[in-house]
Amino acid sequence: MDNRFYIDTYGNDDDAYDVAYKFALKLAKGDDNIKKIIFLVASKNNTGWLDRLYGETTVKQLFRGIRKDTLLLKIETIKTYSDSYSNATDVVIACGLNSKEIFKVEDFRNVEYIIAIPWLKELTQSWITTKNPSILKIEKDDIVAETKTENPKPSAIIQEAFIELTKVINTSTGISHHMDNARAKTYVRTLYKYETELNSDMICSYLVNELGWEVRHSNDIRKLIDTLNSGKYFVGGDKTGLQNHYKRWKNRLA
Repeated sequence: MDNRFYIDTYGNDDDAYDVAYKFALKLAKGDDNIKKIIFLVASKNNTGWLDRLYGETTVKQLFRGIRKDTLLLKIETIKTYSDSYSNATDVVIACGLNSKEIFKVEDFRNVEYIIAIPWLKELTQSWITTKNPSILKIEKDDIVAETKTENPKPSAIIQEAFIELTKVINTSTGISHHMDNARAKTYVRTLYKYETELNSDMICSYLVNELGWEVRHSNDIRKLIDTLNSGKYFVGGDKTGLQNHYKRWKNRLA
């Protein structure tokens, strides 16, 4: 089953929060492992939608946690919510968060489902492109998840480069090891020099959805690409012999 969703909306759409909560209940009803529904907000002051829907008194109680049958309903902030190192038991409703904030909790082991409600869609677009979530819609008085469309993929040579990188690094730690980091920087620098476009969202989507990278590790690649695309530079990796890498990837595809 799909486990990432969003509502195609923006701004003060109180109905969207009600839809997200009802869909979270639906997910919990169909999955006995779900124990918590988390309303994840940027800060304690970002609860206006919930205040209007449920009232200030209920919102104050939600910060402490409210029991609903076997579920715990709770408001957490980006600062207070953490990886509990437990089984996936949480449905997270991301309340007006941007991509960076949602990415922060993507790899939490306690997170099974994420339902994102954008404030400004462009601020959530990186997450949408990377995770390709299903869109929630109301049909015949029921909330349904619209089938995903296939995300565009980077060029065949970019794919080949990252397939090779994935094979030679320790994917459990990403590119944190100095040798893996240097290799990743060399590959990104090569692709930037010889490919017509390096789209960090598209590449991260490919890493996560096709090659099985964790979001936090794919974001390290994103930072390298975005650095070069912005006209800046990073330290490390090879600066010479890049053509040899590019020829190797190209020859494999011949």
